[in-house]
Amino acid sequence: MNVKTLSLSPRTSTDTVLSGSLGYCRALARTHARNFYYGMMLTPEPRRSALYAIYAWMRHADDLADGSEPIETRRLNLEQFRQCTVEAIEGKPPAVDSPVDHRLWPAIRRTVEDYEISPRYFHEMIDGQWMDQERSRYEHFDALRRYCYHVASTVGLVCISIWGYKGGQETRELAIKRGMALQLTNILRDVAEDAQRGRIYLPQDDLQRYDLDEDSLLAMVNRREADERFERLMHHQVERARSYYDQSAMLEDQLQPACRATCWSMMRIYRGLLDRIAADPAAVLHSRLGLSCWSKLAIAFSAAWHRGGPR
Repeated sequence: MNVKTLSLSPRTSTDTVLSGSLGYCRALARTHARNFYYGMMLTPEPRRSALYAIYAWMRHADDLADGSEPIETRRLNLEQFRQCTVEAIEGKPPAVDSPVDHRLWPAIRRTVEDYEISPRYFHEMIDGQWMDQERSRYEHFDALRRYCYHVASTVGLVCISIWGYKGGQETRELAIKRGMALQLTNILRDVAEDAQRGRIYLPQDDLQRYDLDEDSLLAMVNRREADERFERLMHHQVERARSYYDQSAMLEDQLQPACRATCWSMMRIYRGLLDRIAADPAAVLHSRLGLSCWSKLAIAFSAAWHRGGPR
């Protein structure tokens, strides 16, 4: 079992800088995490604070990549963010100005140190943000799968490092597939929003398979109306995402028992969202779909009751 239990909680830390950093990450997660926050609350301390730190890091990386600045500025910010991440992990003073709030870094350093997280995952996550700067189309699913690994599967690998797991590489493969499932769900939910921003993540060969092209897809987005071709395309994508949920179904069994509820609840929230898309594919053209707060809370309570909550 890959588990470490060094204290990361502000309650037991005598380091006021670290305490402030952890509090900053917790507040950011509470404000912005939406779907993930309901699951993170189920994680026992000190691992819960570690998840907040990782979420805060990912939030900042996403914001730097998706900002309104010119692309060269976004690229510079991402590379400065990468350098600050390396220096924080190594415990060195920053050599460049942080492009994000400096309070992030003490929590990141402690999280990586306490849970022996490979720095490679952070580099791969930033590489995924770079991909968004360099391309907005994917010719086939193999190319999209590589992107999903960098922006989502790496997060799963970091999370299981924090939660603790058995099974070695087999479990890491399950985490990679779960990340794929979540990211594919995100892509389907955000089809209209992404298209309006000039990004089409649906594989080009899948569009062609259902007699669609970019112009016809954008026309549907602008009209907020779908035809049979779009619905067939979306059902195909839904089944692909479901296959990754199915392939990763044993992930929770490999985690430390106290952390299984978190992983399961995150999965159920996103799978519930996928079910909504499957029931009405055209709905993604009208608004950003999501589960209600009450639905998310019900999933969280179910997870805590059946799989064990914070301890």
